[in-house]
Amino acid sequence: MYENVSEQRKQELNILKVWAECAGDTYYYSMPQSRFDKNMEGCEEEEFFKAYSRQRKIGLEEFANEILSQIASIQHSEELHYLLDGYNYDNGNWTVMQCLSNPCCDIRTARMVYWLMSPDYYYAQYGDLEHVPESDINIKNSKVLKFIEGKALSKGFAHGLSSEYEDAEVPKTNEYIGKIPDSLFADGN
Repeated sequence: MYENVSEQRKQELNILKVWAECAGDTYYYSMPQSRFDKNMEGCEEEEFFKAYSRQRKIGLEEFANEILSQIASIQHSEELHYLLDGYNYDNGNWTVMQCLSNPCCDIRTARMVYWLMSPDYYYAQYGDLEHVPESDINIKNSKVLKFIEGKALSKGFAHGLSSEYEDAEVPKTNEYIGKIPDSLFADGN
């Protein structure tokens, strides 16, 4: 897998992944400089330190726009898949949404994200994604799931990645007929 992504490009994407995680995080932005320095002591060579420092220097919106521009410029489905493969969903959905919104995002990448975000929980708890209450701690995840379903229904995802990119967690058969689009299952092409 990822044979079309050079080792140098993988390194660049690994750095972009860290910076994108920082772009979606506001925790360090408004922190007083002295506290930031104390929290980051010994981390000055780490990518997250460089990213947060840049974010603090130029501002949240400008930093997010820089990272968004880099993700939007990706023109290969395989690279977007690489960015989200192994993504830590505890780091929020900002990076995920930027990748999913890219026109090169492949249906296999969307399926990987979709099933890692456990849509079955929402369907079991609330019957669908429309009735997830604001009080649910994972309301933001349900919005990502709705985005994926909508883009899948409108056939907005690319279809270029081979079956080796299909995540093992993606179910093959649709037990949610009429609720979840068939294309979000492994046999849905």
